[in-house]
Amino acid sequence: MIYQKIGKYILASVVFIALLGMVFFGMQWFSQSVLDMLIRHDGFFQGSLQTSVDGATAYIQQAPDNPKMLPYRNWQVEELSLEAKSAISVEIGSNNPNKVLFKKNEQQVLPIASLTKLMTALVVLERYDLDQKVAISFEAMAQEGEQGGLELGQIFSVKDLLHISLMESSNRAAYALSEVVGNAKFIDLMNEDVQKLGLTNTHFEDATGLDSASYSTVKDIVRLSEYLFEKYPLFTEIISLKEYPLYMPDGTLHHVLINTNKLLGYNGIIGGKTGFTDSAKGCFLVIQNSRQQGNHIITVVLGAQDRFLEMQKIMYWVDSAYQW
Repeated sequence: MIYQKIGKYILASVVFIALLGMVFFGMQWFSQSVLDMLIRHDGFFQGSLQTSVDGATAYIQQAPDNPKMLPYRNWQVEELSLEAKSAISVEIGSNNPNKVLFKKNEQQVLPIASLTKLMTALVVLERYDLDQKVAISFEAMAQEGEQGGLELGQIFSVKDLLHISLMESSNRAAYALSEVVGNAKFIDLMNEDVQKLGLTNTHFEDATGLDSASYSTVKDIVRLSEYLFEKYPLFTEIISLKEYPLYMPDGTLHHVLINTNKLLGYNGIIGGKTGFTDSAKGCFLVIQNSRQQGNHIITVVLGAQDRFLEMQKIMYWVDSAYQW
C-alpha cells in the first residue's frame, strides 16, 4: 500500500515537472531530457506512468505544428550581448500576439534622433493632403544637414517631402512638413498622437529629431512603427524603396533619392528608418519578414556606435535562438 502511494506521488511530481518545463521554458530539450530519464528508469514505475510519458511525448511532437506556440526558444543558444544602450526585437502579426524575441533596457528613455520622423510621418499621413504643394522656407533651410538637396523657394508636394524625410532623413524636408500647419501646432499634434497610441515614455519637441529633448523607448517605437506599418500602405511603400526619382513641378528630375537604410533587402528586411545625432548616437529601426508566413519582425536599436552591426547581430541571434 505504501509503495503504491509513493509511486503515485513520484508519478504526479514527474509529470508536473515535465509540464512546468514545457509551459514556462518552452524548451524542447528540457522536455525530451525528462522523458528520456523516465524511459530509462521505467522499471521503477508501472503502466500508468508509461501512459503519461507516451502522452507527453505526443504533445511535444505536435507542438512545432501549432502556430500559437511558435517561435520557440532554443536555450542551447546563449544570450546576446550588445554594445547598444537599448534594443528590442518583436514578432508581430495576426497569427499570434506580439512576441518579444529579444530585449535590452526596453523601457530606457533615450533621444531617438531621426526616428522622430516616424511620428512626423504619422501626423502628415493622418491629417495632410498629400498633393498639397509646399515651398521650402528660410526656416527649413536653417535646419542642420543637406540631405535631400533642397534649396530655398523650391516647391514639392507633401508626398514628395515625405519621401525625402523618410528615405534620405532630410531635416529640412521634415521641418517644411511641419510648417504646413505651423511648427508649434505640428509638435502639439505629434504629442497628441503620442497620447492616442499610449506611448507612455515618449515626448517630442521637434519634427526632425535634432533636439535631444525629443525622446522615446524602443518599446514605444515598436508600437508606433507597427501602427504605421499596418494602417498606412504608403508608409510601408516609402520605407521599402532603395531609390526614388524626385521630380520638380515642371517635370525635371531633381535627383534620385537613396535610402539611408543600408540593410534594405538583407535577411528579409522590407523597410526601416535610420537616425543619428551626437547625443543619441546610432539609432535604427527595421521591419523584416518573419519565417512564420504573414508575420513580421520589428527590431529597434538605440544608442549604438555601429547601428548596422548591432542590428545584424540581433537578426543573426534571433535566427539562431528561435525555431519557427
